[in-house]
Amino acid sequence: MKNALVILLLCLASNTNAQETIARFKYEDAEKAFVAQNYQECIDNLNEAEKLLGKTAPNILHLKILAQHQLFEKDPFESYEALETLRSNCNTYLANYDIAGLEEKYRDVYDISNQLPTVSSTKEFKELGLLHTKELREASLNKAIAQNNLVFVEGSTFTMGKNGDAHEVTLSDFYIGKYEVTYAQWNAYLRSTGRGNSISKYQPSKKDGAFYMLTSYNDAWDQAMAYCKWLEKQYGGTWRLPTEAEWEYSARGGIKSQGYKYSGSDDIREVTEKTANIYRPVGLKKANELGIYDMTGNCFEICYDYWDRKYYSESPKENPMGPGEGKHRVARGGGGKMFAISNYDRWNTSLIDKVGFRVVYIPDQNNP
Repeated sequence: MKNALVILLLCLASNTNAQETIARFKYEDAEKAFVAQNYQECIDNLNEAEKLLGKTAPNILHLKILAQHQLFEKDPFESYEALETLRSNCNTYLANYDIAGLEEKYRDVYDISNQLPTVSSTKEFKELGLLHTKELREASLNKAIAQNNLVFVEGSTFTMGKNGDAHEVTLSDFYIGKYEVTYAQWNAYLRSTGRGNSISKYQPSKKDGAFYMLTSYNDAWDQAMAYCKWLEKQYGGTWRLPTEAEWEYSARGGIKSQGYKYSGSDDIREVTEKTANIYRPVGLKKANELGIYDMTGNCFEICYDYWDRKYYSESPKENPMGPGEGKHRVARGGGGKMFAISNYDRWNTSLIDKVGFRVVYIPDQNNP
């Protein structure tokens, strides 16, 4: 009987040692997963280690808290249960492991615990999450505006065109570039996408980043839209060239329009130079009613729309995007010593050898 009992105890001890060994391997796997930023895999390995041991341990619980916190920071308001689990683990650690040798780990957990939002119900958690999402969206919007010199344009109904072409159009809110896209912005795009300077075919001799971007009309639309897609990846929302309706509405001053012939004045000398020097830096002349520069003069600007002289008679009344197909694009603005361009004059890109562009931004209302 005694021999049988000894054998049983030895088997149990052997089994316990084996489980402890496997648990140690699981912990090592968890450490590797954490370093590789596979945080859920890390947590799963730690849970298995705890099952094998039949308990938790300071190192296991500390690493689990770190991994849970990483997941929480990625989306802090995804799950109320995840928040409460993390909080509970922090409380357990702080209550049981304030002991010599764990001072640094204890401080880590203490800092994490103090950073967690204080909520007492799922409802309060959701309300705080909505506020957090709103703050993220506002921060993202402010960043996009500041880094791209955007101006808010409040939508409204206006009479587009003049004389026989006049027709009513209603536009939604949007943001538009205060200036034409400059070489500094364009070159940042080229460097970021690894395209070098080969795309830009008409660079001014001066390397001043404040000069606007010029390119041949043949591929200007594709280049400009590629630039806009690059901005979308950075800021979200929708980025594109302005539609012809958005361009004219902005040039005329939107809801603040004073009815000027040119963008910001009836005196062309206030808003542009009637000169052949087309390589003029942006923003040197008077802004229009919305604070937008150079929509008269400086350079022709390519729009989103295909060109169709008869499109006005078929245009939708709300947010028209131009014809569905065509050969050339619409160009607006422009000027020089031979002529002046009013807010209403339209051109197609086949008549122009070089164009610049500015961007339109429409924030995503559903995501930050």
